[in-house]
Amino acid sequence: MRKHLALTAALAAALSLSACAGNAGTEPAADSTPTVNTGQAGQASHHADDGHDHGADEHYGVPEVTWDAGAEKAVKATAAKVMGLFARPDVPETTWFADLAPHLAPEYAEDAKYIDPARVPIRKITDGPAISREAGNPMTVTATFSTDAGRWTMLLHRSGQQQPWLVTAISPQDPTS
Repeated sequence: MRKHLALTAALAAALSLSACAGNAGTEPAADSTPTVNTGQAGQASHHADDGHDHGADEHYGVPEVTWDAGAEKAVKATAAKVMGLFARPDVPETTWFADLAPHLAPEYAEDAKYIDPARVPIRKITDGPAISREAGNPMTVTATFSTDAGRWTMLLHRSGQQQPWLVTAISPQDPTS
């Protein structure tokens, strides 16, 4: 009898719970309103499955830059020219800086203002530039030179395919020697 009473109570509880729930899983509530995130008012949002082409051209402001023979030729020419202008210890400071400044990134130009060309130990470039860069990075390179004062490196950067190469640093390769 107890078993029968317990089963009847369990069945009654189950039926009353299902009656309270109604059709909760099959129909939306009468007062619910679906919302769609469309970004800012008046603008459609873009997602991978929205039917718009989201190919490689969509970079959100990052310029499309490639490495090719023209880029290598241009960076070598700039590096050689700038190192030739840098390695002139007998030139007056104002002339030395004025000649270099158009080829320097703004941050490095600020530092280079304080370089005394008489303290630059290079009098002759004997080899270079040898160019190296990280794979997949067509915007930044290192140029290495052999000089009468040891090996020197120059970092160059460009901000776009048609932008000029600008020098961001010039330093001895091994400053401890």
